[in-house]
Amino acid sequence: MNISKDQKQLLRRLQTEIEHGIPERYILERLRSFIGEKPKDEDLDPAWKKIWDKYKATAVKLFHPSDFQNLDEAIQSIKIVDDEITKIRVDGDKVVFLLGAGASAPSGIPEVNDLLPELWKRARKIGRDDLDKLAVWCDERRIVNIEDLLTAAYISNFTATNRGITSLLGYFLFSIGRGPEEEEYVSYRRRPIMSQVDVSSIGFLQETLQTLFGLLTSTMISASPNAVHEAIVEFIDKHPDTSIITTNYDGCMDEALLKHSLQIRGTIAEHEKDNSKAIELIKMHGSINWAYCESCQEVREFDLLKMKETYEKDILSYPVIGICKNCKGTRRPLLVPPLSFKFLMFPNLVDIWNSARQTIEAARYLIVVGYSFSEADTYITKIISHSMSMNHSQRMIIVDTNQNLVPTLRERFSSHIDGFDTRRILSACKNAEEVLPQIVNSMLQKDIQESKTSTTEEATKKQQIAKPV
Repeated sequence: MNISKDQKQLLRRLQTEIEHGIPERYILERLRSFIGEKPKDEDLDPAWKKIWDKYKATAVKLFHPSDFQNLDEAIQSIKIVDDEITKIRVDGDKVVFLLGAGASAPSGIPEVNDLLPELWKRARKIGRDDLDKLAVWCDERRIVNIEDLLTAAYISNFTATNRGITSLLGYFLFSIGRGPEEEEYVSYRRRPIMSQVDVSSIGFLQETLQTLFGLLTSTMISASPNAVHEAIVEFIDKHPDTSIITTNYDGCMDEALLKHSLQIRGTIAEHEKDNSKAIELIKMHGSINWAYCESCQEVREFDLLKMKETYEKDILSYPVIGICKNCKGTRRPLLVPPLSFKFLMFPNLVDIWNSARQTIEAARYLIVVGYSFSEADTYITKIISHSMSMNHSQRMIIVDTNQNLVPTLRERFSSHIDGFDTRRILSACKNAEEVLPQIVNSMLQKDIQESKTSTTEEATKKQQIAKPV
């Protein structure tokens, strides 16, 4: 898209001013002025549509009908799906789908921003005073990110048992001991930071939050595949050189593949088989049907469809905590909570992350569906950035309703990669259920046409052979 730097700067400035409560009239006047003065060949950023939709009712009252109509037509002409996407045809190219929470949201699975309220609902059912106080404290301070809560719980548990680290946190964060009075710091360093009761309470709270998170994710077991998963399966049926990487725990993608009689090649060592026809499905943050033992570190994968059947028939409950058959230790679902330091807490998944990196680097087209590129997953962004810097023909298609995502990614990759062509990142800023089937069908048109031609030629040959001499 042809979007000038001046337009990007204006958009960022207005978005900041909107956050600070600038009057609607001012925003709309700036928008009208810009659209009236911009070059005719310059495209409008999709982010303008969100601003227009927010203030459209005010614009009706503010502007003359003809001015309003001109503005509305300009906004409605914004390209939601880049034209270049419709020109892509896969012809023996490696395709990789990267799925985020938005891909499973249509199946009724809450996205990250909705997880914390759900967590508090479950916590209140327990009736524990410390959890109730924590929920109220977070509500009062408008802490709505489950990633922040769980990260703080893990860090607190770790630092509370290590006096040296706690002292250093005091030094870095609160200037304790930075002054010339060395004795004051030494005295502070030697005194007990927390009582043993506090340490055990923090550990217990952190353990409880992890268990609650396991209970929360267990609600995913009843979820079924949606149009996004079905579109991917249909694409794979015609283009087998396709891999899937997902950050979701749910089994929707797995179920969609299995119900179409497609074999899955996962990344848990004991289940890996030499089967080139199986579809590669990499679950970077674990899965509801994976379990690991906290004692012997064994990782097991259980039959997803059987687990779902026994759960739905109420034959067995979902095992948030179980017993390891080998060492009799405690087993938990192998699920990575939304944490800022995943690598430290879950070394079991390092091989899986390496597999994801290799798969991304091999892709000609990376189709990203419902993945937000959050700060908690910077390692995925770095993997993609490195891949695109090494493979100059690699292209990325972003399917997401967030109008700011693609402009942000283009700017980020341009700053990290010398001479980066922003046209390598394409936008489909529409509902994934609606637009993804259209995209994958478009990409297959050449293959489908060739297949039809081949079939017709074979039929013609058979007819010729069958003709009597």
